[in-house]
Amino acid sequence: MTIPPRPDSLSRSTLVAIRAAFCAMFIAAVWMAPLYYQNQNTKFLHGLATAFPERLGSDWTAGTADGLPLFTALVHAIAAWADPLLFYVLEAALLAIMAVSLLEIARRMAPTHGNRAVFLLIAAACFVGLVHPSQEDSLRGVAGQYMMRGYLQPSELGILFLPAILLAMRRRPIALLVMALPAAFHPAYVLLSGIGVAVILWDRWRAGEHLPVMAAAAALALLVLPPLDLAFRFAPTDPELFAQANRILAFERIPHHSDPWQWADMTVLRKLVLALAAFAVAPRGFLRGLLGALLLLATGGTAIVALTGNAELALMAPWRSSIIIVPVAAAILVGWLLERLLGLVRDRRLVLGVTTVALLWAGWAAMDGFAQKVRAISAGTLPDHVAFALAHRQLDDVYLTPPDMADFRLDAMVPQFVTRKTHPYLDREVIEWDRRLQLAERTFPSERAMDCAALGDTLARYRITHVLAEKANLPSAPCAGLSTLHDGESHVILGVAPPG
Repeated sequence: MTIPPRPDSLSRSTLVAIRAAFCAMFIAAVWMAPLYYQNQNTKFLHGLATAFPERLGSDWTAGTADGLPLFTALVHAIAAWADPLLFYVLEAALLAIMAVSLLEIARRMAPTHGNRAVFLLIAAACFVGLVHPSQEDSLRGVAGQYMMRGYLQPSELGILFLPAILLAMRRRPIALLVMALPAAFHPAYVLLSGIGVAVILWDRWRAGEHLPVMAAAAALALLVLPPLDLAFRFAPTDPELFAQANRILAFERIPHHSDPWQWADMTVLRKLVLALAAFAVAPRGFLRGLLGALLLLATGGTAIVALTGNAELALMAPWRSSIIIVPVAAAILVGWLLERLLGLVRDRRLVLGVTTVALLWAGWAAMDGFAQKVRAISAGTLPDHVAFALAHRQLDDVYLTPPDMADFRLDAMVPQFVTRKTHPYLDREVIEWDRRLQLAERTFPSERAMDCAALGDTLARYRITHVLAEKANLPSAPCAGLSTLHDGESHVILGVAPPG
């Protein structure tokens, strides 16, 4: 006998329609950057260099050891054989996965009202509002860590943790494979994937369920093989050099990510309180077990790094588990609160009013987010000095620029001597990157004119064909051996006379 649905419950077609509309609004509300932006300047470099060796093949940084081989292969395939638009399509697909996963986690917290239209509309509106740029930190982790930032990069593959959680809650063996997949793309996720897989197996054992051998074996391969590859290719040159490189990266290059004394603040405390509240109301079993394990890793690891100052552990960033904790905690609390509020409020006019306000908020967030995307695209004209470098590049060009010009390399598709943003990870290459960075910083001192003596020292040590400098920071007397190739609105490009 088929039990008829409740009058206010949703049919499958209506549920699909709401999910589709929600995904569209969620994607519209998220801020997105045009290619190539911030971390893409680092994470896309190896893939673009192999796709376009005639443009970036002579770039020193592009020739350093690659720590993201699978992501590099993805970038190479799209850049070489498809349209760059596919990068945006992949990002939108990941955002849609995130949107549906958050909504479904919230529904799992609402067994009574989770299939009502009012529940779905209010919950969906909350998530759309929370990813608008004005509120986007609400679903991010701590220490500048996140699974979603609005542009494709390896960390965005952490979004796959969310459907893995849902699949595990539904007792699907494939959850093991999906949980391990982020680790294959980003070595920073190996520990998080390992914990997730372990909690899934523990939960199945506790429930007396059989071990899915094939799925477990595939997950284990994803957890073990990439780290083994990295262990061989990034083996320490010697203990002293390894320790020096770790200190440079952890406490000089990225202290805002690696040093708890710099990033711990009241926002971190607020997110911890919300995470503990979500842990308290989460159902016993897998979800609570996963939250508990990740919270223990984040808080315990933070305390150890803060007390010891260990650079290697700081680079492992145990607080990175917050990228899962924070959005999952938000979904749990949204679902838990709505379940109770809808159970208490009987006045349909009040419910309708709250739903209307929530939808208006979400509609504004989606429209404003979309408008910001349009403005970003319309303002995407290349500066004249970048356009000149792009149009006049030669096979062996190498540009010396101020070290903070992180976007120039991929915008102009020309080799760049060094940037502060894009660095290698192999210890001896980190030392070389730091040496180059110090030379560039001496050549382009902050808020002072370009130093001709430091420039001469740099040119004597390395082969450089072009110097890019801000016009405001040119010395009063031109540096020897340079000729003006492009005199732009804000920057000049100077040619370097060949030696001898």
